[in-house]
Amino acid sequence: MRDGYYQALNTPSTTGEPIQYADSTTGPSYSEQGSPLLVSWSVRPNVAVVDIETVGEWCGGNAFEKSGAHGVRNLVENPDLLSPIH
Repeated sequence: MRDGYYQALNTPSTTGEPIQYADSTTGPSYSEQGSPLLVSWSVRPNVAVVDIETVGEWCGGNAFEKSGAHGVRNLVENPDLLSPIH
């Protein structure tokens, strides 16, 4: 945590500048409807290789009590659910 918020504090510096997205979530519940949550998230354009064992260790004791992956959103094609890219 940093300043009271959960942060990815050790993100490698070789993964590029993050591409910011606003007001969206990635779960499959929001493929056909907009999310009621006000969130933002980002994705870095380059891949970082991780040791799969460290993912298992994180799942074994994390503050979010997550133990596995969640579903992914289908490709959203409905224009009413898409935000313009500026």
